[in-house]
Amino acid sequence: MPGRADAGGAGDGRTDGGLTGSGRAGGGGLVTAPDPRAAEAGAAMLRAGGSAVDAAVATAFATGVVEPFMSGIGGGAWLVIREPGATTATTVSGPIRAPALATPDMFPLVPSGPGTGLYGWPAVRDDANIVGPLSVGVPGAVAALCHAHARFGRLPLAQVLAPAIELAEDGHETNWFASAAICSDARTLRRFPSSAELFLPDGLPLRGPSLGPGDRLVQPRLAQVLREIAADGPDAFYRGRAARSISATLAAAGGLLREPDFAGYQAEERQVAPIDIGTVVAGATGADGLRLFGPVATGMITVAEALQLADAARRRGLPPGPALWARVLSHAMDDRLREVTTDESAPWTRLATAGYAAEIVDGWLAGRDPGPRENAGPPKAGCTSHMSVVDADGMTAALTQTVLDLFGSRIVEPGTGILLNDGMMYFDPRPGQVTSVVPGAAGLSAVSPLILEGPGGAEATLGASGGRRIISAIAQIAARWHDGEGVQDAISAPRLHAEGRRVWLDRRDAAAAGELAAAGFDVQIVTEEPTTWHFARPNGIARRAGGQWTAGVDLMKPYGVGVPTP
Repeated sequence: MPGRADAGGAGDGRTDGGLTGSGRAGGGGLVTAPDPRAAEAGAAMLRAGGSAVDAAVATAFATGVVEPFMSGIGGGAWLVIREPGATTATTVSGPIRAPALATPDMFPLVPSGPGTGLYGWPAVRDDANIVGPLSVGVPGAVAALCHAHARFGRLPLAQVLAPAIELAEDGHETNWFASAAICSDARTLRRFPSSAELFLPDGLPLRGPSLGPGDRLVQPRLAQVLREIAADGPDAFYRGRAARSISATLAAAGGLLREPDFAGYQAEERQVAPIDIGTVVAGATGADGLRLFGPVATGMITVAEALQLADAARRRGLPPGPALWARVLSHAMDDRLREVTTDESAPWTRLATAGYAAEIVDGWLAGRDPGPRENAGPPKAGCTSHMSVVDADGMTAALTQTVLDLFGSRIVEPGTGILLNDGMMYFDPRPGQVTSVVPGAAGLSAVSPLILEGPGGAEATLGASGGRRIISAIAQIAARWHDGEGVQDAISAPRLHAEGRRVWLDRRDAAAAGELAAAGFDVQIVTEEPTTWHFARPNGIARRAGGQWTAGVDLMKPYGVGVPTP
C-alpha cells in the first residue's frame, strides 16, 4: 500500500490523557464516538456485560439525541459487525428509501442553476429535494439498530435505550459545537415552527457555554418515542404512533411519505466476504495485504477502488504522495458518480477489483489517462455521525448513521420531536440517470463504516462523518494504518480531498500545491478548524497482533472521545 513520504511511524500504543486526545488504550472494551455523552452510553453497556453491538446501538441512539443535527431515528444507519476470528462479517443496513409515491420527475429543475446539495446535482426549484416535506425519505435507522441488537445483543433493548431516553427527557447542555451548527442553519430552521421551537427558543439559537453553562436542550416528545421503541421494539416506530404522526404531518404539508412506507420497511442483513487489497494468501492477510469488511453499496466501494488504484500504482513504481492520492481519488469519485448505484448485481462491482485497478494504472503509464475531469459541483460536508466499538471478547462493530444534510429536511415533526431526514437528496433529480428517483429505492450513501484486517492479524474499525469527504478520508487513513501508523496518527495526519480537477489541500501540506497544479489540478489550500468541514470527522479503534486496542479521533474537532472499559 502506498504511504506518504512524510508519514510518521508511531505504533498503536500512543496515549493521551484528555477526553479528546484519544489514543487511549483499552484492555477490555472500547468505544469511540463524536460526543462523550454518547460514548459513555456505550461504555455503560460494556460495563454491564453487553456486547459490542449493545454498546454501538446505545451509542447510536444517544448520539441522535445529543447531535440530532447530524443523525438520529429520523434518518438511516449502517453497521458492520465481526465476531472474533471470523472470516466474514455481518452488515445490517437501514438506508433511507424513496417513498412509494415518489417519481423520477418529481423535482422541477432550475434552468442553468448551479449544482447544489451534498452531491452537486442540478438545482431544484425551492431546493425541494433538500429542504421541506418533499425531501423526506423513509427512515431506516430504527429498523437497522433494533435488528442488529436482536441478532447480537445480550442486554434488554430497554436497558440499551435508557441513556438516550434520559438525555432526551432530562435534557443536556448545548455545547458550543452544537450551538455553532444551529447558528449556521438558523435562517432555514426558522421557516419551520416546530424546528424553531426546539433549536431557536425566543427566536435565538441555543447558546453554548461561555461565562456559564450552555442552554439546555430538552426533548420530551423524542423521549416518549424512544420509550415506545424500548418497550415494543421497532414496530412501535414503524406501525405505531410515530409512523402515523409523521405521515399525517408530511401529507398535510405536501410530502409523499405515508404509513405503508413505514409498515413495509425492513432492515437488510448480509454476510459479507472481505474485499482484498494487496497480497492475501489462503485466506490470510499477507505481508502487504489489507482486507475490508463493510456494506458494499455505500461509500465503501469507492474507498476500496481508491485503495486498489493506490496499490496498483505502488506495484508499478509510481511515486507516492499527494499528487498520486489526488489522481486516485479523482478517478474513483468520477467512476462513482457515473456508475455506482445500490444494486450490487450491477457491473459497477468490478470497480473494487485489483484487475480493474491494474487496467487503469497501466493506462496511466501508457499515456491514455485523459486527466482529471470536471466535477458537477463542490461536495458539501458537515453531516452524519460515526461510532466504533470493540468488546472484551474481541467482537468489533462500526456504525454510521445520518439524517443526510445538516439538520436533514430541517423539519422537526411536532408530534414526535423527531428531526426528519432529507434523503431524497441522494437521488439525481434528472430522470434517466444512474441514480434517478425510483419508488422504494435506497439512496446511495457515502457512509463507509469499515472493519479492517491488516498484516499479521492487525485489526481496526473505522468510519467518519462528512458527506462524500468520508470516502477520501477513510481511504487515506486506512492506507496509513496499513503502512504501520497508529490509528490516532493516521487520523491526525494531513489529508486531501479530490473530485474532478479540484483538490482541497490541508495547509500543513501546502508545499505539495505546486506538484498538484503541475498534474492538472486546481488546488485550494484550506485550514481545518473546529467548525469547518473541509475534510471528514473520523474515529476508529485498532490494535496490532497481540497488542491492546487503542482509539483515534479527529483532534481538530471538539468532543470526539474514546472511552475504555475494564
